[in-house]
Amino acid sequence: MYAHLNALVLADYLGADVMLPPSVYRESFSKYFSMDLKKNEVKWTPADTGALLDVESIQAHYAQKGIKVLRTTSYESFPDCMHPQDAFPRYTMPHIHEDQIVRLGETYLQSMHIWYIWDRAAEKILQKHKQLVEAGYPPSTTVVLDLPCPFLSIMTLTCMEAAQEAATALKFNKTIVQMARTVINGMKAKGIQRYNGAHLRLEKDAVDWARILGGMRKYLAEYARSFAAAGFSRRKDLYIASGLLSYNASKEMTDMMHFLEPHSRSAQYKELYLPPDMLHKLNPEQEALVDFLVLANSDNFVGLGSSTFSVYLREYRVLLGHARLADVFVDTSRIGTDALFERCTHFAPLDTTAVTSWHKPQM
Repeated sequence: MYAHLNALVLADYLGADVMLPPSVYRESFSKYFSMDLKKNEVKWTPADTGALLDVESIQAHYAQKGIKVLRTTSYESFPDCMHPQDAFPRYTMPHIHEDQIVRLGETYLQSMHIWYIWDRAAEKILQKHKQLVEAGYPPSTTVVLDLPCPFLSIMTLTCMEAAQEAATALKFNKTIVQMARTVINGMKAKGIQRYNGAHLRLEKDAVDWARILGGMRKYLAEYARSFAAAGFSRRKDLYIASGLLSYNASKEMTDMMHFLEPHSRSAQYKELYLPPDMLHKLNPEQEALVDFLVLANSDNFVGLGSSTFSVYLREYRVLLGHARLADVFVDTSRIGTDALFERCTHFAPLDTTAVTSWHKPQM
């Protein structure tokens, strides 16, 4: 979502049409992730943009502003996502000559002020247009601004209105939305009208986080501390999102359920309400989106400051009117990404008069 949000914001400021960035997914949360290519086990695979997003809805929204949103086209070759700073998507564009393309690098994780990236982009575009006209191209020739992964490239605080509009316009795949509704309705049928939520990053691909924080025991102790701060107790049910549920991790799953006992009346998760054959058709990012949408409706939420999933979810909840104080993060500042994520994903309520009250912990 970060890459798509940033691309839409920049297009809005430039008044340019935009091709949606590619959607990618990891094959499994059971693989060890490392930026050291010799140790890394995670592979990224491209997926149709519509796997997560309702592209038609996004197109309709921006069409009202005169901006054409193009569905991600096919690739000549898929970029190397292990080097996202250089991952320029090599789209197949039969009506565009390579002379018309200008690249804007150094966007990945740059956390730029909107007017700084706008200035860089505008300068590149105007320079390229001048070159094309001097080479004999018509003045109306299209210039294509090519960016590598725009993930966390813009500070939303510097363009709050456009960022909130983009976040609101990013409607989700209708099938995934219906799955989330099925889970929520299933819980209601069991008498669970309100629930807390937690994002539990205990999978193999997050093992380094636990190591940096002092080992799994200390990592879980930080979770327990955050649960207490959010008021989690046996009086309320807890919906959990964890990749452990998506692969054969029975021992880890048993340990996790035991850990959650003092903090919830019951542990709820999508696998209790959606049939296996339905879930098996989803890629891991689609499964995560089901969790995201269910957690968006929880009373209080516990996540991690080092997780892009948790951070975007918290800000999405704020956008919908949840009080920011309703969410507590495990302190992962030692990992070193918390401040970056804070700068690049920060929203205010769309309707400040309709902010829901914080479900203050009852001690």
